[in-house]
Amino acid sequence: MSYNYITNRFSFQVYLGKIFARMLEVQIRYIQFVLTTSIFVGLLMDNIQLLTAVFVGLILVWQLEMLSGQLRLDTKEYRLILIFLALTFLPVLFNISSEVRIEALFYLVLLVVPILGVLFLDLNIFKLGNLLFSTIVSMSVVHFILTQYFQENIMYLTYLFLLLFFIKTIATFFNIQFSNFQYFFNFFAAFIVFVGVSSFYDYQIMHVLLAGLFTSIFCVLINFLILKIRFESEHINELSTQVYLYDYLVAFLLSLFFVDSVNIVNGLF
Repeated sequence: MSYNYITNRFSFQVYLGKIFARMLEVQIRYIQFVLTTSIFVGLLMDNIQLLTAVFVGLILVWQLEMLSGQLRLDTKEYRLILIFLALTFLPVLFNISSEVRIEALFYLVLLVVPILGVLFLDLNIFKLGNLLFSTIVSMSVVHFILTQYFQENIMYLTYLFLLLFFIKTIATFFNIQFSNFQYFFNFFAAFIVFVGVSSFYDYQIMHVLLAGLFTSIFCVLINFLILKIRFESEHINELSTQVYLYDYLVAFLLSLFFVDSVNIVNGLF
């Protein structure tokens, strides 16, 4: 009798957690729509501050969805979500744009995660690794958005982001994310958009091709790692098309930072 009670109670908690996750997913879609629309407003107003805030907001929302797939919202694990989001927001709060300070912040995250793993014994090593990966990715992109390189080229990078957004959105309607050619599509989409938009600027073609090639390669690899973690999510039944879309865009932004594409196209390497 007690065994059936425990089993039913556990099943109910799992079901309740999935309901909360679904409600959060719907709210996230609305927020992503509003933030993406705000990018057009920022371009029309030529408002760098608005564009910066929108990009940071998109990254935080993306991280929230990543964390909610690993942690249960109906338990005390929601505190972990708030902690990881707060860690990602630290570069904005303290205006951390230098490489030395962001490295120190990375070490802080590497120190905090194991401590949280000890305090919350229900978290296994794989889940901690996934949480650490999503936090490092989010923090890296937020740091990249605050750097001088991004701010000085924000219009150029925004055009890249929006054009990839439109191409990837159209591709999701044809379910390209479920085909065997998705990696080829992701590579050539990033490469063609990068080279195409850069051709309207006064950059040397060799620098553009070099930056576009490495950016596209790392974009595909990072997107693959993100999707691998997505498939390990415990509290998400299936991935919506918007998940594939924003995972790809976040991977593209991170590849721009990792490859240092802005400096390469300017010949600073």
